[in-house]
Amino acid sequence: MSFANQRNILIHDQLGNLYNFRWNDGKIIFTYFDKYLKKFDEDILVEDCTLEFDAGIDEQDQVYFVYQREDGKMVLMSCMNGFWHKNLLGGSNILKIFNLNMVVHNQKVHIIYCVPANENDMVYRIYHHYYDEQEWKSIVLQDIQRKNLLNPFQIIKNGNKLIIGFYDLINDQEQIYIKEFDTKNIQWEDTIQLTLSSSNKLYLDIFMENSQIIHLTYSEYFEGNLVIKYEKYKLENNKAIKILEKILSNPSNCSYPTFIKCKDKLWNVWTEYDQIVSSFTIDDGLNWNGPYLWKKSKEENFFRYKFITNDENVNMNYQFNHAFGKGYPEFSLIGFGMLEEAVKIPLKSIKKKEEEYIVEVKEASENKTNNEEVYLREIERLQENIKNLEERVSNIEEYLKRRRRGILFPIKK
Repeated sequence: MSFANQRNILIHDQLGNLYNFRWNDGKIIFTYFDKYLKKFDEDILVEDCTLEFDAGIDEQDQVYFVYQREDGKMVLMSCMNGFWHKNLLGGSNILKIFNLNMVVHNQKVHIIYCVPANENDMVYRIYHHYYDEQEWKSIVLQDIQRKNLLNPFQIIKNGNKLIIGFYDLINDQEQIYIKEFDTKNIQWEDTIQLTLSSSNKLYLDIFMENSQIIHLTYSEYFEGNLVIKYEKYKLENNKAIKILEKILSNPSNCSYPTFIKCKDKLWNVWTEYDQIVSSFTIDDGLNWNGPYLWKKSKEENFFRYKFITNDENVNMNYQFNHAFGKGYPEFSLIGFGMLEEAVKIPLKSIKKKEEEYIVEVKEASENKTNNEEVYLREIERLQENIKNLEERVSNIEEYLKRRRRGILFPIKK
């Protein structure tokens, strides 16, 4: 069996009912599970959907679904008492959108996406729309540039803030940034750069338990393969200070790294050769245990879900925005938890690439040259000081000789 790389959304309300949205050949297959009746219902929700869609749920268990139709128009749907209602957004907008995301916070729907900002599709403009109980408001966040691929966004909630993680180019290198939206003051803060490395990167996930520490994971290219990178930052004075950096996997085709907080463990779960592999930490990222291969992922098809829940019992023990799991009718999650179903994989030591070594040697050589120049300048300065001191000593000796002879000043007649 294998990883079905297909967009899937799984929503869990306060009563334990499940809502599943799955794209299939332009259609959205909607599956609803009634926990009380123990019954599944499956239907086609829409038939003209592009690959851009998302869903969310508010604090009162009202479910929302947003998508771009094949004619380019954006549609927002809401479910009330089992009936779906549609609203067109954006008027006659026919631009193709990318990275469509929805977040529902304090009864307000926030929609974030990007569109090409010029004709060559290398620059994209990020938009944010939200409803303020009277009308839709629109904000342009900023323009971003891509290198080879347009990497996905990651949007999380942290207290009263929405945080978006995204890629942008600086000096022709793709780096990861975050930007915070204060839902109380209704404003976006300044962009904060996280990564600094020159390596090519793919995917991303971010996780926060407080306002100061942010956990970041992504796939990094290494000698023609991909490895899973983990980094931890402290946010201070609108800057990110790196605390930790780890490689969690062997070089392979490691993709879709995903954070899952399960009780006292922070898991990082990813796909590798169409199987699920993961590592976990119990000391906030300092040490990682694993990686572990989950045997069930070799036997059955599985998906990567966007997961949202209003169940308080689930939220007390678990925190995550995405997870891997089996599809209808089981909808069970895999890749974390009890290790009886997993096998530990030996983690190979990864040596630095030759070009990185050359860069380090060059930098060391430059530092050595710079230090030698500093030392030479210091020696010249000291030699000049010694010369000045010798002249002063000579002048003092001459002064004393003249004083002894009484010719310090002219003799008055």
